[in-house]
Amino acid sequence: MLDLHDAIILACAKQGGALASLATEQTGLSRVAVSRRLKKLADAGYLQRHGAGTRQTYSQGNSRFWLGVLQRVDILNQGGEMAVWERHVAPLISDQKPNIKSLANTAFTEMLNNALDHSQAQQVAMGVHVHDGHLQMVVADDGVGIFGKITESAHLFDPRLAILELAKGKFTTAPEGHSGMGIFVSSRMMDGFAIESCGLRFDPHEINQPLPAFDWIDVAACLKPLEARTVLGMDIALNSTRTPNDVYLKYFEPNEVGSEAFHTTEIPVRLAQLSSELVSRSQAKWVMERATQFKTVILDFEGVVHVGQAFVDEVFRVFAVAHPHIQLKTTGMTPEVTQLVSLFGKC
Repeated sequence: MLDLHDAIILACAKQGGALASLATEQTGLSRVAVSRRLKKLADAGYLQRHGAGTRQTYSQGNSRFWLGVLQRVDILNQGGEMAVWERHVAPLISDQKPNIKSLANTAFTEMLNNALDHSQAQQVAMGVHVHDGHLQMVVADDGVGIFGKITESAHLFDPRLAILELAKGKFTTAPEGHSGMGIFVSSRMMDGFAIESCGLRFDPHEINQPLPAFDWIDVAACLKPLEARTVLGMDIALNSTRTPNDVYLKYFEPNEVGSEAFHTTEIPVRLAQLSSELVSRSQAKWVMERATQFKTVILDFEGVVHVGQAFVDEVFRVFAVAHPHIQLKTTGMTPEVTQLVSLFGKC
């Protein structure tokens, strides 16, 4: 586990000179404590040793780490999300492939901007970790909590439905300044993506490849009160060949502008189950809420083991007949679900 003291020491290493003395001054730790941390960071690959004995010097290693805990108002007043990116994140990944830098730039700045604009937080914690072939990023805040805010804004009876609305895209609590594309797009640019807030978790990859806990950072030690915070984690393999255009061209229409260009959504149907199987018309209506904002709706049935007649009829007959211009597609169905959908409706 790395902390703010480690981040300060690594920042000192970039300045050259007597690292131990500078780090002791900057961290406020004892010389012995700094020496122990230098050894830990060098052994783990965050620093590279040169020389021996008392003449040892250090330079940046292959593994990279940055952690910052800043006042939200200070970030806003000092250049916003792009200033954080330019000062702290871009230098850490300057030697990575162009597509990785571009994907990380988009996802990190989008998610930090969301925290700045929506969270009503006092503090924002941000972390970046390059290690073992992966780039991982964290944006966390001590604000009102993303799912609670969506629940209130959309007048939902259960905060778990906030996750369903978030997963669809085009939902925002501030439509005058946001399009609701950021989380949808960023989650697909990354290999792993998860948001945790107030006991709830949104992970679009949770069925096949859930995002593991980041054991390099202790967000709980950075932000309080813990019960109100929102923690967002992102992961991408450094050998990924994905580009931002790969994502944009899959879900956006090049000849349109703004939210109208966002023409395709993927809806994880399992999120409408809450504590029950998908059997009711109400659940079907939760799934199809705001689906009319898109031209193509991909219904992802991964994780669904049973559907009922009323649910299928509401989606594949009632909705489909009422909105013939919307193309419905399905994916992730088990043989049983496929059979039931074929029995009760058309897809």
